[in-house]
Amino acid sequence: MKKEIKEKARRAYKVAYEYEKNYGECSQCTIRALQETYNEIDNNIFRAIGGLAGGGGSEGDGTCGAYAACLYFFSSKYGRRFEDLDIDKDDTRSGGFKNNLYFLTESLHKKFLEEYGTIICSQLHRKIFGRPFYHRDPDNLKKFDKMGGHEKGCPHICGNAAKWTVEIFENFTNK
Repeated sequence: MKKEIKEKARRAYKVAYEYEKNYGECSQCTIRALQETYNEIDNNIFRAIGGLAGGGGSEGDGTCGAYAACLYFFSSKYGRRFEDLDIDKDDTRSGGFKNNLYFLTESLHKKFLEEYGTIICSQLHRKIFGRPFYHRDPDNLKKFDKMGGHEKGCPHICGNAAKWTVEIFENFTNK
């Protein structure tokens, strides 16, 4: 991997890690790290993606918010446009969104499965802490924090998600 890509990925990791450690909300912290990495700050996107945190509304039973933020990032680059709805997804006029987008998202999915065995918030907690946590319950949240949830667990996941997204995206666009 090129030195520039490694450095960009390292910075994305650090920013996502620090934001999650200091402020929480995995989806927002991860998308903000990617926005800063690519100098594409959009506070409307930052705000809109907030509901994906903690497996969706901090319920824990859905997709990891950091993972979801990275899927959004890939989709913003290679997703289907509204004006392409009537174009066959394999038609080159649609930008080949199906092949490009699915390759990128599949690559990230594989990274998550290799590292954590899952993309589901509560299962990530079980892997790291030995049990899931329900963040909307104040007692559960205190236990999560006491076990290092916002010190090492989720910040590391956000950092990895941002880092992997940069690596996948850069290697794909620079081939």
